[in-house]
Amino acid sequence: MALPISYNWRNLFVRKLSTALTFTVVTVVVFVLAVLLSFAEGIRASLSSSGSRANILVLKPGSTAEGTSIILPEEYARLPQTPGVARGPDGRPLISRELYVQTSIPRRGPGGAPANVAVRGVEDTAFAVHDEVRLVEGRMFEPGALEVIVGRAARDRYRNLELGGEIPLGRLGHRTCRVVGVFEARGGAFESEIWAPLTLLFDAYARRFVSSAALRLEDPAAAQAAVAYVNGPAVNLEARLETDYYRELSAKTREIVVLTTILVGIMGVGAAFAVANTMYAAVDGRRREIAMLRTIGFPRGSIMAAFVVESLLICMAACAAGLGLSLLVNGVRQDFLSEATWTVLAYELRVTPRTLVAALATAGCVGLLGAMAPALRAARTGVIEALRKA
Repeated sequence: MALPISYNWRNLFVRKLSTALTFTVVTVVVFVLAVLLSFAEGIRASLSSSGSRANILVLKPGSTAEGTSIILPEEYARLPQTPGVARGPDGRPLISRELYVQTSIPRRGPGGAPANVAVRGVEDTAFAVHDEVRLVEGRMFEPGALEVIVGRAARDRYRNLELGGEIPLGRLGHRTCRVVGVFEARGGAFESEIWAPLTLLFDAYARRFVSSAALRLEDPAAAQAAVAYVNGPAVNLEARLETDYYRELSAKTREIVVLTTILVGIMGVGAAFAVANTMYAAVDGRRREIAMLRTIGFPRGSIMAAFVVESLLICMAACAAGLGLSLLVNGVRQDFLSEATWTVLAYELRVTPRTLVAALATAGCVGLLGAMAPALRAARTGVIEALRKA
C-alpha cells in the first residue's frame, strides 16, 4: 500500500524555508548545466556545419591553424598536379588560395569590447570550392576595390559590419574598406569571418604568401589519395579533410566542457547534501506521523518511498525552473575565442533535447542521492519509541 502523491506534495510546504533553499540550489545546478551544454551544442553545430568532405585543406607542416601557416608561391605551384582535383568550366583546377589575417572590431552592445575577427583573402575560385557560401544581401566585392563582404554571424555580433559600414584593414589600419555584401554558410565558421579580395590583403599586409589552399575534389572517395600526394615528397605540405580541420578546432571546446562538467558535478554533490539536510529535517519533525502511518498498516517500503518521492518532487520542480531559465538564453548569440586561431567564432546558445535529458537525469540523481539516507532513517523509525517521544 503506497501513500498518495497529495500527501507528499502537502508536506513540501510544511517547512517552506528549507524546501525553498533546496529548490534554489538544485535550480542553479540545472541552470548552469543547461547553459554549459547549450554552449557546447552551439560550438559543435557551428563547426560541424563548416567545411565539406569534398574539400581538402592544405597548410604548412607543423602549423596549428591557418593563422600560423605560410605557403610560399613555389610551394603552391605544386598543388595543381594533385590527383583527383576538380576543374571548373574553364578547365582550371578548383584550388582556392587564401590568406588568413585578423583585425580588431568592437562588439555590439554596451562597452563594445574589441574582438579579433578573421579576415580571409580569396579569389573567385573560392566560391566554387566553398559552395556553401552564398550572398544573401548586397553584392559581391569587386577585385581591386576597397570592398569586403561579411558573414551574417559577424554582421550581427560586431559593429560597423552592416551594409555600407567601414572597417580599417592593414598592419597600420590604413586601408578603409566598405562592406558591400552579407553572406551565409549554413551557419558554419565562415559566417564569423570577413572576406576580401586576395590582392587587397596582399597589399594591405605586405605579404606575398598565402595561409592555406582549399582543393575541391571530383570524387570525395579520392580524398585519401589526394592527401597522401600532398603530404608526400612531391609537394611536402600538410593536407587533411576540411571537415577534420574544423573538428580539430573544437578540441579545446571539449576540454572546457569536461572541466566545467566536473565543476557542475561538485555543485551537484552540494545540492544532494542540501536535499539530504531538508529530508533529515522532515524525518525528525514527523516521527510521530511516521509512527502513526506504520500503526495503521503502511509498510517500511511505503514510508521510504514517500520520502524519496518528496525529494524527487522538489528536484523535478527545480529542474523545470532551471530549464525554464535556460530557455531565456536559447538562441542568444555569443562568441568564443579559439586558442588555435586567436580569432572569435560567433555561435548561438542552443538548448537541445539532449540538454533536457541531461538536466532531468542530473536532477533525478541529486534527488535520489539526497533522499536515500533520510528515507532509510524514516523507514527504521521505531513505532513505540516515536509515539512515546511524541
